[in-house]
Amino acid sequence: MATNPRIRLKDIAEKAQLSIAAVSMAMKNDPTMAKATVEKVKRIAEKMGYSPDPALSALSAYRSKLRVQNQFSVLGLVTNWSTRDGWSGNPLQKDVIEGAKERALKLGYSLQEFWARDEGVSPKRFSHILESRGIRGLILAPFENNDDKLDLDWKQFSVVAISRPSNYTLFHHVVQNHYMDMMLCWDKLLERGYTRVGLVVQNELDVRWSYQWDAAHIFSQSQRAKLEDHIPVLRVEGQHDHGAIRAWLREHRPQVVVSRCHHFLEAVKMEGLTIPDDMAYISLNVNEDFENATGIRHRRDMLGATAVDVLNSLLHRNHKGPDDVSLGTQVDGIWHEGTTLPPLN
Repeated sequence: MATNPRIRLKDIAEKAQLSIAAVSMAMKNDPTMAKATVEKVKRIAEKMGYSPDPALSALSAYRSKLRVQNQFSVLGLVTNWSTRDGWSGNPLQKDVIEGAKERALKLGYSLQEFWARDEGVSPKRFSHILESRGIRGLILAPFENNDDKLDLDWKQFSVVAISRPSNYTLFHHVVQNHYMDMMLCWDKLLERGYTRVGLVVQNELDVRWSYQWDAAHIFSQSQRAKLEDHIPVLRVEGQHDHGAIRAWLREHRPQVVVSRCHHFLEAVKMEGLTIPDDMAYISLNVNEDFENATGIRHRRDMLGATAVDVLNSLLHRNHKGPDDVSLGTQVDGIWHEGTTLPPLN
């Protein structure tokens, strides 16, 4: 059966009365092309039914990975904390940074860290510094306060955020998949016979991640536990709110607690309880918990590496500034077997 021939760049070039090279540049949003020309070429391509050849696109992508990107070889990792090393100096972020640097190197880039408040520079001046150094791609580190603002000239840069800042939701964000992490916890709980499950979370973290832990927990509880075993979620406001945690433990007496909360274990100790003898325990972030905790281990290296992968794609498409819609990539945690979740007898 006959098939329609694939529309080629050559066909578009003839119709537009341009060179094949010019058409190729227009299709890639090359900044040296006039906006009117880009729009004309894309309009003609759409009307003719053009679609890229997948095999050629894959070959082009493979070749691009093999050569250093001389025109934008440095990627910027931007932090906006109140101190220079407030985020990057935290040992817990080392894996994120190293994962990003390793992937950048494999793709032909180098990764350089920038503090947006260096020497008290204004956002406008900071944007100019980045542009003058030829930096077109930025990875935006998590903000100290998720509601913070950093008013750079975003239209000059391709941007990926690690985290999802509340004022910049239209940047492609690479984040931990907290919903699926909680679902994994419930799978493990049921395997070991637990149904009376409590969840304790720090409210600031809960808000930052749009209550994903709560959503997965409440759904799982409604589907997998008897009504008499349901325990309300405890959201802790203060950094040292031991009293609220202790009162909650006394009232509800959970078999096991799933936690992402500062000082939860201190409150347990104050209450005269021991883990796992009196109560089992799952950590939603064993990276930052005590050594023997059972729970979710975050692949922070993959957060960094994936951010670079996405940024590389944006740069090759010459996509700058925010998207029209919110787009994101989620990285699932992996299960870490510690000593705090023994099977129920």
